[in-house]
Amino acid sequence: MAAFNGTCLIGNVGINSDDGRVHFTLKSVDGTSFDWNWFLAKKEHNREILAIALAAMTSNRNVNIQTRDTAPWTEVWWLDLV
Repeated sequence: MAAFNGTCLIGNVGINSDDGRVHFTLKSVDGTSFDWNWFLAKKEHNREILAIALAAMTSNRNVNIQTRDTAPWTEVWWLDLV
């Protein structure tokens, strides 16, 4: 497991039809941690993460994230606009 706390570009965002969870693609700005992996929003912050992800995409801004792993489909605990 490789925890990550840093800045990312955000590509796509959507909602899973199965459980209503937000999913999105991220690329680490450092260029070494991960490259357009899919991630899931933590259930408790689903609406907030969706709002911030859409705001970042529409304003062409990066996001800061916190996650316990960089593997695809890992849950993101925190997402902020940069």
